[in-house]
Amino acid sequence: MNHITIVKYASAVTILIAMVLHVQGITPWNSFLQILGACGWIYVGYRMNEKAIILNFFPQLFIIIPGLVYMYVNTV
Repeated sequence: MNHITIVKYASAVTILIAMVLHVQGITPWNSFLQILGACGWIYVGYRMNEKAIILNFFPQLFIIIPGLVYMYVNTV
């Protein structure tokens, strides 16, 4: 099993855990895990030259990170 396969499955599990945390309302930890899983998938997409994977997960960073910044600014 090569490292790409390990990153792929670890990222998939990480995103599934993030979904469970989201449903439970555990914020911002769900977002942190989603970012971690998305970064793993972006790496996999880059290494495998799969543009569709990158197209799916890269924009998530631009959706989640500003939301986290907004949440942080409004709580301070």
